[in-house]
Amino acid sequence: MAIDEILVVGAGPVGLMMAAELARHGAKCRIIDKNKHHSADSRAVGVHARTLELYENVGLIEEALEKGVKVTGINLYSHGKRLVQTAFKNLDSRYSFVLDMPQSLTEPMLIEHLRKFGVVVERSVELNNLEQHDDHVEVILKHGERSLVPEKFAYVVGCDGARSTCRHLCEISFPGEEYPSHWAVLDAGLEWPFDSQELQLFLHEQGIAAFFPLPGSRMRITYEIYLKNPKDETPVVTYDTVLEVLQLRVAKDIKLIEPRDLSTFIIHHRQAINYQNGRVFIAGDAAHLHSPAGGQGMNTGMQDAYNLAWKLALVHKGVCSEKLLKTYHLERHPIGKWVLNVTDRLTKMMTVKNSTLAFLRDAFLSAMGHFDAIKTQMPKQFSQLYLHYEHNKIIYEDCEHHPMHARAGHRAPDHTLTNGKRLFELFHGTHHTLLLFSGKKPHHGDLEALKEMEEMAQKYAPHVQTYFLIRDEEVVKDCPASKDRCLLDREPSAHTHYGIEKPTALVIRPDQVVGYATQPPNAHLAEKYLQTLFQS
Repeated sequence: MAIDEILVVGAGPVGLMMAAELARHGAKCRIIDKNKHHSADSRAVGVHARTLELYENVGLIEEALEKGVKVTGINLYSHGKRLVQTAFKNLDSRYSFVLDMPQSLTEPMLIEHLRKFGVVVERSVELNNLEQHDDHVEVILKHGERSLVPEKFAYVVGCDGARSTCRHLCEISFPGEEYPSHWAVLDAGLEWPFDSQELQLFLHEQGIAAFFPLPGSRMRITYEIYLKNPKDETPVVTYDTVLEVLQLRVAKDIKLIEPRDLSTFIIHHRQAINYQNGRVFIAGDAAHLHSPAGGQGMNTGMQDAYNLAWKLALVHKGVCSEKLLKTYHLERHPIGKWVLNVTDRLTKMMTVKNSTLAFLRDAFLSAMGHFDAIKTQMPKQFSQLYLHYEHNKIIYEDCEHHPMHARAGHRAPDHTLTNGKRLFELFHGTHHTLLLFSGKKPHHGDLEALKEMEEMAQKYAPHVQTYFLIRDEEVVKDCPASKDRCLLDREPSAHTHYGIEKPTALVIRPDQVVGYATQPPNAHLAEKYLQTLFQS
């Protein structure tokens, strides 16, 4: 009997998204979690623009926006002086903000989303062992206190966190170290003189304090615990000591209202050497751990799932070769490394204890805070909209004139077309999208080349869907495609947004990444790309 299920280990946000994406793409899967209940803590909070676009693509955006709170900017203070004020308004996305939504709300939303595909989290079930074979993975599952049960799966995806059993059983090295500081975290309402709709950061010689807006007029509060000898001392934190710290570092008249969920933690920066071992993959905290600076953790894990799920589903269904799966590590590992490096530098800068270095840091930040280009850079970096994948066998270009703002490996931007339809609406679903841009002044030969592209792509339906974007209304009349596939693109046009002047063809992947570009459009070269992608 064929082994036709994929096992997802871990039902946090990343595991839930992984299972839901596998199911949405038509792959049978099961998801287990050793805990009896989903997380009741706020934990991961900030949802950045790229993840909000993911939510839109899978049909969750309206619910998320209803449950979360929009954060429109960041303020950075030191000793009562605001050094930097920045806003998210300049992001190239309709989600030009951060959505703060505690994990205690995110997980139930994803659980219900997963249930729509007929998949239910199997709780109190733990991965005990695994053994890989050529065509399957044999696992031992422990169901509560009952006996161990052997089962077989086509693939296993470990989304089981920092202490990942999957990573351990596959003997994947996880090098890195922990930071010397201890941290406190709690949720509370506040009486204070600052805007509770923006992220507020306060630098101090004893440590940073950060405030993240939450639904219900509450704040997530995180601060570095001051210890003279952090290696030898064990932090003792109470609500009274929290208030004392905040009155010292933030404002003397600050008051906590109904504080709860106080705990302490330490932070690490580690990354797995490889995100794949045979038929086992790891994602999220199982693959990378880093400082919470910038709120990158859950967002990076979600994008891991978004990258892997469509590939794994196509391979599992026999549409694509297993070679496709190697691109998961090739694409996501450099992103994880970048996140580790950026958050590490940011954490070290924000936690400087040397008074001279702290003075120089504050002076530098204050000076840079006057430049708009600098102020917009931080939100852009954290939004994950501008990260890109390096070229590989399924990401490359055959171009004389490259699309300036939609290069292969980069996110495909959204744009509202002349008829009011958005490009993202064309991308919604599980297919690849072939966009055929006419260019500003297409000749007859250009249109014939685009027509050849469209005819070639029909061989790959339903896995590839084609749309023409035509600048000239007269040319639209001669478009070989149906009206719903031939779209007028007047100014302000998608051509301009993408930086395209001449006839160009782009292949957009299901994760909204530009996989391939050809300019001038060449059906033969484009088919070579699709053959590489869809070889079985």
